[in-house]
Amino acid sequence: MKKFFQIIGVISILIFSFYYTDKIAVIVQSKNPILKNIKDKKDEYTVSSIDATIEDDYIIPGLAGSVVNVEKSFLKMKTKNTYDEYDLVFDEITPKISLENNKDKIIINGNKQKKQVAIIIEYNQNLINYFKNYNINLLINKEQYSNNYNLELINNEINSKLYKQVNILLDKDKLNKNLCLYNENNKDLCLKSNNYLIKPSLTLTSSSIIEVKNNIENGSIILIKDNAKLEDVKILLKQIKFHDLEIVYLSELIKE
Repeated sequence: MKKFFQIIGVISILIFSFYYTDKIAVIVQSKNPILKNIKDKKDEYTVSSIDATIEDDYIIPGLAGSVVNVEKSFLKMKTKNTYDEYDLVFDEITPKISLENNKDKIIINGNKQKKQVAIIIEYNQNLINYFKNYNINLLINKEQYSNNYNLELINNEINSKLYKQVNILLDKDKLNKNLCLYNENNKDLCLKSNNYLIKPSLTLTSSSIIEVKNNIENGSIILIKDNAKLEDVKILLKQIKFHDLEIVYLSELIKE
């Protein structure tokens, strides 16, 4: 029995020792100047998230926020033994109203705080060649599919069987950004595939350059029809540059 109580005593001492050591470590760490610096400045780097805007069937993406991860930032800086704001580690704050839980809504614009626009082109070899050095999106069907365009591809099939086949190809080539140009014929297909529904805010045809040129703004989603004139396309690009807007892939424009 005496030996039993001796063992219990040793275990108790060890437990108390570990607890005490841990408490001391926490106290010492809390007084670390690097950790104190991180805690003092973390609020300066906090960026609040912005909720998506929903009106009827339409949605404009919000923006994710960010907050400093104190523990990860401290561990990163501790190896250098110095505070450096470039070593801060951030956690993302997802908007409460987000695209991810509203995929039945139709995206009609990127967030207007982004100085960006996205361009989608219908399949036209001249347009494909002209835009080969731009970050734009191309509408494709099964017959037109290729993984060599250097463009972001959007499944444009309306036939259920062919739509699935194109999605399989996109998945296989790791090119699927889950984008879908909305129309009444493909809405169900898009929703079943868990894709984002996209509706252009501006459409460039053979006769709409004035309207498009005058309405470009932050977040515009511009569809260029296959009958658009190349000279009008060049005017469009000059207007985008005049507004100091960056042309990005659609997946980037709608990213929160």
